[in-house]
Amino acid sequence: MPARAATYAANPTSHVISLEGDAATGGPLTNSGARTVGGLENLPGQTGNTFTMTEVIKIKETVNAPIPPSGTPVPGTFDGAETAAGPSIQVKNIQIPSSYKGDTLSFSHPKESDKNPSNFIICPDIKITCTLGPDSSTGGQGFQEVTAVITGPVKEMDDWVLPWSDPVAGIPKFNGSDFATTKSAGYGRENGVFTVTFDLVYGTLDSGWDTGTSPIPEQTKSWSISIINNADNDRDVYIQKYNEAYGALTKVPELDERE
Repeated sequence: MPARAATYAANPTSHVISLEGDAATGGPLTNSGARTVGGLENLPGQTGNTFTMTEVIKIKETVNAPIPPSGTPVPGTFDGAETAAGPSIQVKNIQIPSSYKGDTLSFSHPKESDKNPSNFIICPDIKITCTLGPDSSTGGQGFQEVTAVITGPVKEMDDWVLPWSDPVAGIPKFNGSDFATTKSAGYGRENGVFTVTFDLVYGTLDSGWDTGTSPIPEQTKSWSISIINNADNDRDVYIQKYNEAYGALTKVPELDERE
């Protein structure tokens, strides 16, 4: 039997959502790797640099709707048949820095997940997976928990941040004066780590209630993931792009053609 809105309306303590572990804190997530402040971008074709959070984010739904002490069940509410609706975690409002050198930055993947997502991309290729545990409810009492894990290889930002992923916008200057000043290389040098912020919304699954809508108020905490620019990658990419742009030249450009 699903959770019943009538039971919750009769006594809101019949279903209580609690934020376990670090779920209630919000703030920057800590990387478990050598660079605890964030994850380092990978070189092209590599996945060895990962971001894996050390925090424990767990949501617990406690069910307390037993048959009254009188021993007389209340049909449809306190009859000992109440179960958990299923605690939930949902990603919303993913954001990256709004601008850099006049460019409006954005990304193409969704900014909001379903409840309790599996392998949902927060920022490439760092993903969140929520695991829903079993419902222990018997006799109208028990609990159910959901745990979130955020982990994955850190993709080169120039491949997914718009307009950094635009190859035309990335043509190096002939005189090389823009080395380490554009795209994620320039951002890292001038602004430090690149921070992705997002909200985790805690509540219960709508599908777990007999009404199809959760009556329990949601709770929202803001989190962030830091991505560290990979200077080695910038050097290799710059050389590659420079060769692509100028490798076929048959003469040195005129002075008015150089930048």
